[in-house]
Amino acid sequence: MLVVASIMDIRKREISDKVWIVSFTVGLTIIIVGLFTDNTFAMMFQQQQYIIRYALSIGITSPLAYIAYRSWLFGGADAKALIVISAILPFYEMKYSIHGIPALTILTNACMLTLVHILHNISRNTIAVIKGKDIFDGFDGETKLRKAIAFMIGFIAKRPRGYLFPIEESKGDKRMFTLSPKAYSDYVHESARDIWVTPALPFIVYMTIGFLLMLYVGDVLAYIFHSIW
Repeated sequence: MLVVASIMDIRKREISDKVWIVSFTVGLTIIIVGLFTDNTFAMMFQQQQYIIRYALSIGITSPLAYIAYRSWLFGGADAKALIVISAILPFYEMKYSIHGIPALTILTNACMLTLVHILHNISRNTIAVIKGKDIFDGFDGETKLRKAIAFMIGFIAKRPRGYLFPIEESKGDKRMFTLSPKAYSDYVHESARDIWVTPALPFIVYMTIGFLLMLYVGDVLAYIFHSIW
């Protein structure tokens, strides 16, 4: 599911709802069949602790995904992916875990992975400032908060190459940041110069990697804590 969604998002910048419908249907079918054909599986679902974990998986993840979507923290496809995962994979025995909810573990793993890009952007922008470049030239109408967000999620590309999204637009003589994920539908044109951009790797890709990490490691944050202490 996540691999297919990642490929579609990179190629078309759009993920068909059929991906989530098929995934949910197949996953739910497997659960139902398992209840009637696998005694161990059926007995597990009859235990109160597993029923509670199933309820927590959906009850916590779904509202969180919806709020994040409405707050423009990530796109609708990311929210749908989390909701489907919370329903068809409510529990998984992880080596390292904080809360034991797979969908939330995938989310936190994905967020940890995005820190790599954030650190790269901060380093790149800091070097530009040290060299004396006015990276916010023309953005006089922007608040310090929005400038800080842009400083972390993007950088100025002299000659954009590869998969990059523009995170600025011009209105008359003023330049403004477009920080909403909903605005990221087209890659930056290669003819653009000195424009603020952000890496175009969709969050769903990070979620896919986060899912694989969950299968083999568990919660990356829990692993880090365990390694330190």
